[in-house]
Amino acid sequence: MKYILRIGNKPITIENNILQLTDAPDLVTTGDGDKYIGYEHIGGAYSGNRKYIIEERNSIVADYISDIVGDGVFLDLACGDGALTVPCAKCGIRIIAGDISNGMMMILQERAKRNNVSLENVTLCRMNALTLPIEDKSIDCVVANSMLHLISNPQKVLDEIYRVLKKGGSFVCLSDAPARKSIAISEYEKENAEYSRAVGEIYDTYWEELKAYDVSAKRYSWKFDRESACKTMFREVETKVIERSMQYADRLVDRFLPRFEGRGFSDQVDVPSEIHKAVSGKVVASIREKYGKRFENITYHGIEEDICIYRYKK
Repeated sequence: MKYILRIGNKPITIENNILQLTDAPDLVTTGDGDKYIGYEHIGGAYSGNRKYIIEERNSIVADYISDIVGDGVFLDLACGDGALTVPCAKCGIRIIAGDISNGMMMILQERAKRNNVSLENVTLCRMNALTLPIEDKSIDCVVANSMLHLISNPQKVLDEIYRVLKKGGSFVCLSDAPARKSIAISEYEKENAEYSRAVGEIYDTYWEELKAYDVSAKRYSWKFDRESACKTMFREVETKVIERSMQYADRLVDRFLPRFEGRGFSDQVDVPSEIHKAVSGKVVASIREKYGKRFENITYHGIEEDICIYRYKK
């Protein structure tokens, strides 16, 4: 992929099989310039205990992307822990997987290993989405899922995506809505209410306890009308809806709790790690004691969102 990447004249450092193509910090929340949130410190907490699983819905999206890319090149921008990169690699397409977090891409490699997926055609790069180290008009398809709202100047990222796409190339977007509907299945109304109550108690108690340390919640998220921006930039859009409506069950201890304990939510970014560790441990212990043995099996039952794919063509 070196003919596509803008390597420059500086020697390239490789850490854990990841090309280091930027020395930008993994997050910037202060100052007068562009601000953004990277997930370096979140690492293994982001996907909870499902971080090494290939989700069926991501395999479906990977098949769609594979058909578009063919023998071209796919850029998975803000690839994170490889939720999409790994199933795309399984399809055999050539991929540049870019993220500002080395830690997340190390999980990507472990996810591939545990699922016997070769990364032979994948080039892992630590990169900054605001200044992509990629040649003009060299990429066939780009995905930048769940990341534009984490950047204060998302239009700059969109301009970069447009720049690197070939004429006729595609920017593929998934719905910004959560992947799972918060719809209580009637037969599980009691269990879902308990789940919501337990989550609320953990979070509310956590932030109340942090007041003693003069720490308050600050959610870093910037609004952006992606649809309007894309319609202005791209010549056409194609929409595809893949019906799912599959029932699922999420245990508190498998998804929410490990992410919470790992300081994996964006409003926890400014909580010092040692303070977080002490407070979260105390809070979880008290809530666990309150619910007793059933705490381990508090579960939310919901309905999986349909997969809505927007394909913007340059």
